[in-house]
Amino acid sequence: MAVTLKRILLMVVGIAAGVGIVLVLDRLGVPVEFAAAWLLLIVAVGLLSRAGLVDDASWPPARPERRPRGSEVARLSWNINSRTGEAGFLIVRRVERVLRHRLARLGLDLDDPAQAPAVDELLGAGVRDTFTRAEVTRADLERVMTAIDRLPSPTNQER
Repeated sequence: MAVTLKRILLMVVGIAAGVGIVLVLDRLGVPVEFAAAWLLLIVAVGLLSRAGLVDDASWPPARPERRPRGSEVARLSWNINSRTGEAGFLIVRRVERVLRHRLARLGLDLDDPAQAPAVDELLGAGVRDTFTRAEVTRADLERVMTAIDRLPSPTNQER
């Protein structure tokens, strides 16, 4: 109800302003019909230009999504203690997830004891044991990532 009352009030004020403008122009010597025709033309153009914009569902606009500060790489880099070289939980799990994904693409499972010799042959000795240790260092992660880079891609293996 408040919306319709506001619209009615807006229309009454607009009509009153239009009549006022026509009367002022009449006092200045402009014919009333000419002033009213131009006023109607301006109102019609205004309404037509607004017709494309009227969409009550689009207002107010959606609040922009708050992105976390800093990039994901920066957040991961803060996960390595620069003094001790110890890697934090987040970066260790991220590297492990990448390794698991790359091995899965080759049909291997990091946790399967039957496939352990094949995984060790691809990665190198001791790389698989990195994720079972309590403390993982930056050098350990670099060794794992180098091993991941050496893995053959599934497309090259099929050729």
